[in-house]
Amino acid sequence: MNHVSWLRNWTRIFGPAWLAMIADIDIASIVTALQAGATWGYSMVFITIILTLPLFFIQDAAGRLGTVGGLGLGAAIAKFYGRRTAVLAAVPMAISDFLMYLAEYGGIAIGMSLIGFPVLAGLAIAFLIHSAIMISRRYRQAEMVLLPLSFLVVGGIVASALLFPIDWGKLFAVGLSPLQPYGNPSFDFLTAATIGAVVMPFMLYFHSGADSRKKLEAKDLKIERLETLVGAIVSEILMAVIVLDGMHLPSTSDFLGASELSAALSAFGQYASLLLGLGFIFAGFLALVVISLGSTWGAMEALGWRSSGSFLKVYLIETLPALFFVIVIGNYVKLLLDLMVIFTIVIIPSLYFLGKLISNEKVMNGKHYKTYEKIIFWAMSASVVLGGILGLASFLH
Repeated sequence: MNHVSWLRNWTRIFGPAWLAMIADIDIASIVTALQAGATWGYSMVFITIILTLPLFFIQDAAGRLGTVGGLGLGAAIAKFYGRRTAVLAAVPMAISDFLMYLAEYGGIAIGMSLIGFPVLAGLAIAFLIHSAIMISRRYRQAEMVLLPLSFLVVGGIVASALLFPIDWGKLFAVGLSPLQPYGNPSFDFLTAATIGAVVMPFMLYFHSGADSRKKLEAKDLKIERLETLVGAIVSEILMAVIVLDGMHLPSTSDFLGASELSAALSAFGQYASLLLGLGFIFAGFLALVVISLGSTWGAMEALGWRSSGSFLKVYLIETLPALFFVIVIGNYVKLLLDLMVIFTIVIIPSLYFLGKLISNEKVMNGKHYKTYEKIIFWAMSASVVLGGILGLASFLH
């Protein structure tokens, strides 16, 4: 394949894996990283970077299911385990996705307040644009909106890396050392929250569902996997940059308030709140649409629904209550951190069925996981779940 053909093929395949990874840098993840940086500084860099491994291997499994198996996760569970099992498996996803709607709309509300725009009007505008994209039901149209937003999010975070001097000696000695203050309740809790921010249920449903709807095939797997790897590396490097930005926030043992977060971009002076607010809005909206697509696809696949009316019904059932709660709730920062820890537990059913499906020769048309690949997948999944449980247990003890 010549360079022109390879590039044409890449542009045809590119999208789902990248968007799943960049949507992972949502508002809840950004707040988690800023809080981690403010509280533990360079020590949290190691945790963030090492999580590239489970992020890649777990998302690679979802991409492989959609590309080779030709099915979204919800549809695959329904087809091979039955409709009832698919519905039961989708319940934790639906709960976590509702919470994510809450987090993203909450973050957009924070962003609107930071830029001085009326929060209610801003939320209404975001909801209407969000709904217009969802009503179209066409992945390609959504992708055309989401890809430019993803590059804006990446560009904003990269720009923030240039604002503050980095102590490279301390970064290598502390930030890249596996020896960290494990056992400290605060460190363990933020570690659990950081783990929860890495792999969320909606990402598995979105990645597999988008690949299948884009009609990728086994011959596309090599490029699709490369996209997943690049996305995983970029995602976690950007999260590490946000941790470093968080080091310039007020050092406190308490959870930061929303107004304090703009100090992360203090080098921009009077424009700090504006830039952080816009960053929250862009990141939140990107994640909002990806969550909606993944969640709605997953629910409809599990229930066997296909009509446009059913699609809109699932979307509104999850979205409107979250929007209402955002309007009446005030402080979001602690809520977002708690949500991240919870995700390490509610993702268990999704990981279980994903692992079973990609190991099934019939599901994967003969391209199922080999023994060593199964071991890697289950080890990575266990690290996510156990890390979250141990961190939460340490904090509650």
